[in-house]
Amino acid sequence: MIEELGKRAAKIQNGNVDPKIDNMLKITSDGRKIGLDQRLINNSLPDFEGSKVNACMKNIYRIWNETSEKKSTQLVFCDFSTPNKDGRFNVYDDIKEKLVKKGIPEKEIAFIRDCTTEIQKKELFAKVRQGKVRVLFGSTFKLGAGTNVQDKLIAMHDLDCPWRPRDLEQRAGRILRQGNKNSEVYIYRYVTESTFDSYLYQTIENK
Repeated sequence: MIEELGKRAAKIQNGNVDPKIDNMLKITSDGRKIGLDQRLINNSLPDFEGSKVNACMKNIYRIWNETSEKKSTQLVFCDFSTPNKDGRFNVYDDIKEKLVKKGIPEKEIAFIRDCTTEIQKKELFAKVRQGKVRVLFGSTFKLGAGTNVQDKLIAMHDLDCPWRPRDLEQRAGRILRQGNKNSEVYIYRYVTESTFDSYLYQTIENK
């Protein structure tokens, strides 16, 4: 798949493709999909055991299990593959389904996008602060500034790389925040080797 992206890019650079048909923005988007999970490109492809989605899922479960006594909480950020209504594969539902199968009660996992009102958001945030919801998924936009859930946060997971440096800062600001009762916290950033992931993080670093 990566080789195919390279061939597409070469054709575009040589002026052999109508920009309406293919362009670098589309290639970047497809590159991000491959870096996240190959099933975003083709839903019929297998679930790769060594994917960063599965690495993240296992890490979430390990931390949930190890911190069960304290009811520590975790945030999972992913901007690129959020739940949809048309049945297409998405990372949120995939990870949640696997975590529930491993033993995490479904009521302890939540998606910020399921909250349609400010009252619902406040109620959800209160449950996270209390440790009733222990794994919260969201995008940088929906789970960034103004999200006060830090009380029991022990870990944060960046499944994808946002476009702007300030977006990474917004994510980290949810856990590196006054009021967190944990003296040590963990921020995990997942990168798929030989994909656009490293390029995107390098771009953020240069910015």
